[in-house]
Amino acid sequence: MKFIFVLLCSIAYTGFSESGKLTLDRALDRARQNSPRLQAAQVAAEAAAAARSTAGLWKNPELDFEAEGVGGDLDGVNDTSYTLSVKQTFERGGKRALERQVAGKAVDVAEQSRAVRELELLSEVRRAFIDVFAQQEIGAVRAEQEQLGRAFVEVAKSRYEAGGGSELDVVQAELAMEEILLSQTCCFGDLEAARIQLASLIGVPESEMAELAGSYYELEEISERQLADSHPVLQRLDAQVEMLRAKAARERAADTADITLGAGMRHESAEELSSFVFGASIPLNFVRSGRAAETAALLDAEALAAEREEIRRDWQAQLSRLIAIFRGARTEAEMTAERLLPKARQAYEVSKAGYDAGRFSWFELINAQQHLAEIRVRHIEALRDAHAARAEITRFLEEEL
Repeated sequence: MKFIFVLLCSIAYTGFSESGKLTLDRALDRARQNSPRLQAAQVAAEAAAAARSTAGLWKNPELDFEAEGVGGDLDGVNDTSYTLSVKQTFERGGKRALERQVAGKAVDVAEQSRAVRELELLSEVRRAFIDVFAQQEIGAVRAEQEQLGRAFVEVAKSRYEAGGGSELDVVQAELAMEEILLSQTCCFGDLEAARIQLASLIGVPESEMAELAGSYYELEEISERQLADSHPVLQRLDAQVEMLRAKAARERAADTADITLGAGMRHESAEELSSFVFGASIPLNFVRSGRAAETAALLDAEALAAEREEIRRDWQAQLSRLIAIFRGARTEAEMTAERLLPKARQAYEVSKAGYDAGRFSWFELINAQQHLAEIRVRHIEALRDAHAARAEITRFLEEEL
């Protein structure tokens, strides 16, 4: 068990860099490069851009051919009249410009969706990175605890065999050792699960992922923040609202009749006469459905704008709550490091010195050692909670903390 546990805590010094360490920045870069969701969002944005390039183009002209008086009572093709013309439809009401506007807003929506997915992905990577780092640090504490526990067992056995200790001391030392091994078993599973999650997010096999490196024990204060209107989530909603309004204008323009103009040449075989022909057509829009469609699109835009405000308020509340959680966890970590850890170390040293001098029992020494280890783990977990809140906060901010 010890070999497996230590191996997992120090695995893969053949990972992403010459130093064999995986930093947060490298993990984020790997996630950007290997994420299928980001690739899908990028392709969607490129598809929207390609669609924009074809929006609002002129309609293709039509080539029209007509033959009149072919056969029947007439003299075959000698009495036939031929007409060859070209027709072009001219869209009115600004339809082409509105099509380009709708396509442009669709591009904005796709680009902001890609930005939203990137923020979500990077936040998940930060959280997974912290989970692995925390389990890695807890594993180091448990490994040290195991080393001390084994030493305690050997000392207890030596004293008992030499007649200077009791059998109870040996049993208590062995019991403490079993508890340490049990805690390592739980930590082993947590570390492996966290590593699998991080490896999945950055797109590499877990067996090839290097040991993590970073400033786990450093935490900077985070001031109160406001959700910016330039955040991709809000920008995407704004683009969707504008796209609905552009669609409403396009629906209104649909009621404007287009005009089709034609010009060509007519040839009458019987008289051997040729002449120019011109024509024009325009539909009679007795039924105007565009206004109803425009009203529906504007109502959808108004509803989405209201939803956007609700989302902004909810996200601002979540951001403020996460900052409060971060500050609470940071305070706990600082108090643990500045108050509890020094006292726990002092208690352990006093117990060890007292045991060596014969003033304290074996039970008191083991209890002091376990208490010190648990406070160290508590400190690591408080830091983990603070880092996790910080990772979630980055999802609400455009700039790096």
